[in-house]
Amino acid sequence: MEQRGKYDSNGCRLSAISLMGVFAIAIALVGSLALLATWLTGSPAQAAPSSIDPTPTVYIPQATAQPTAGLPSATSLAPTQTLPTAAPATVVVGADGVNVRSGPGTGFAKIGLLAPGAEARVIGRHGEWWQIDYAGSPAWVASWVVTAFNVEDVPEVTAPPTPVPASPAEILPPAEPWEIDEARWIDVDLSEQKLVAYENGVAVRTTLVSTGLPKTPTPTGQFRIWCKFRYDDMEGPGYYIEDVPYVMYFYKGYGLHGVTWHGNFGHPMSHGCVNLPTEEAGWLFNWADVGTLVNVHD
Repeated sequence: MEQRGKYDSNGCRLSAISLMGVFAIAIALVGSLALLATWLTGSPAQAAPSSIDPTPTVYIPQATAQPTAGLPSATSLAPTQTLPTAAPATVVVGADGVNVRSGPGTGFAKIGLLAPGAEARVIGRHGEWWQIDYAGSPAWVASWVVTAFNVEDVPEVTAPPTPVPASPAEILPPAEPWEIDEARWIDVDLSEQKLVAYENGVAVRTTLVSTGLPKTPTPTGQFRIWCKFRYDDMEGPGYYIEDVPYVMYFYKGYGLHGVTWHGNFGHPMSHGCVNLPTEEAGWLFNWADVGTLVNVHD
């Protein structure tokens, strides 16, 4: 009896030990298989998905307000003001019309005529002459035959050179009135101290004059007016006279002009020029042009 019991006990112990060994072998086998699977796939086992939302969060930066100190706001700007336009400088032609010339003086060529009442824009001045815009080009009119408006700021401009013709190589001798065939011409009679203006052969104006004294005679011959000045300064040995009116030079410094310093017309009084009463000199000045013949004889 005792022997059977001992046998049974050993047999049970051996069976338990056998079962534990099998279980250990099974665990080792499972672990080996897991390592083998990891080695074959080359990547670790994936972690189980979590419950966190995988959508990425995008950060949008906000614009930072810039300081505005020292900068005017749109509402602080002053409203634009429209300045009044200055009235243009102009001249209006008088009742007799006006000659338009290439320079500020009657010695310059006449290039046109403005009718009575015509208006022209002023662009400059020189002495008593206005520079105007004449058909897009600068030209000149005399101030005493036009009325100027808004010319306070008109600039002074430089005049072109005064045309001075060369002295004639030969002075023709004086002619008798019936021998002269000119539309307009002037006859100066030294013996009678008289001047006559002819137009188409008809005497249209006659006046007494004062020509040169014996020591300063007026030259004789046929000449032509080469330069005209509303006013000019004259000088010579022992005299200097400013602002001589209505001067028309016909040979070198010899000219027809008005006088204010004597009234002894009909007698020789001058240094060689032909002196006229100022009123008569003004009429002749407006009647004659540069190039008008002057016939001076005894």
